[in-house]
Amino acid sequence: MSDSVTSPGNILLIPKSPEIFPGSYAIGSPHHFQPTQYASPLGLDVAASFAPGTSQPQRISVEADGRASPGRETQTTLLAPRDAVLLAPTDTWQDAIKDIFTLQVWMNPLLWKAGLVEFAASMAFAFVTGAIGVTVSSYPVYVLGPAVFVGNTAAVSLFIYAISTSTGAHINPIISIATAFTGLCHPVRSIIYVMCGAAGSIIGGAFLRGGLGYERALAVHNGGCWLDPNGPMSVGQAVCIEFIGAFCLLFVAFGVGLDPRQKELYGASFGPLLVGATVGLITSATSNLNPGYTGAGIFPGRCLGLQVGLGHLERHDWIWWVPDIAAALVHAVVYHIAPPYTKQLKCPPPVIKGEKAA
Repeated sequence: MSDSVTSPGNILLIPKSPEIFPGSYAIGSPHHFQPTQYASPLGLDVAASFAPGTSQPQRISVEADGRASPGRETQTTLLAPRDAVLLAPTDTWQDAIKDIFTLQVWMNPLLWKAGLVEFAASMAFAFVTGAIGVTVSSYPVYVLGPAVFVGNTAAVSLFIYAISTSTGAHINPIISIATAFTGLCHPVRSIIYVMCGAAGSIIGGAFLRGGLGYERALAVHNGGCWLDPNGPMSVGQAVCIEFIGAFCLLFVAFGVGLDPRQKELYGASFGPLLVGATVGLITSATSNLNPGYTGAGIFPGRCLGLQVGLGHLERHDWIWWVPDIAAALVHAVVYHIAPPYTKQLKCPPPVIKGEKAA
């Protein structure tokens, strides 16, 4: 649906964007979250939200007649998802670079609390998906692909549902990196997410290695990403698969999760399932391409965590990171050239039959 504004000679169609949709270098100023109103028996908890055009939180309450008044607590409370009050994206690349070197931005406690949630989620995610990898490694070839699809689809979808309102549910470093490149996420927030996610994945990988025992974990590569250096697949071949797999993930994830038009179509409850299905499709499709290759990793933090948790690294393990970052760069170029939506679409006036267009 679109809001329409009539003007002399034409109609302006403004796509309806969701309430929680960040700004972008390619799109413009951020859209700010409008908190949902809930009754509070004690009237003590008042949500902190960002004032439009600023990155500073302000206290907001709602009067009995529904009007908001800053700094005054009443019987009604505004409850906002934590993700809605995190540091807003910067308006320009120059501001983004400046903020990276600003200590005050790094000291924002909300960012580190969200990073802690990403740490915990990544730890659990690495353990669960690593265990899935270990379990399906003994399956027959004709069962392996479907099992990987079901397992990864369920795992990714459930974890996104679990922390979407807390952090935005990045979990995957390339999501954090890609949203920073496109201006949808503040760069400091992205860096914190990548660091916390990688650290959490390492702890999760260590737990899985401890549960399996070293010999068993080594035999199944701790359920993580693996390319046999002596196998039939070369490093260059693996890089090609990793790059296009990561690009496919980003292309679909941005389409079903960050495009306002798709958000209106699918809703917040269906988007995570579509992203999870995309991960399941990519990992299952590449799971049996060649012996000695576990398929596209597309979750570099998970790959690193399971490998470091095992304590066994290969010289070519950069293939789980470099192609993914390159895919994020290419995707950002496409995004900036053709953003998912424009703030307004100017349509030509209707042409009446028998008249010439102006």
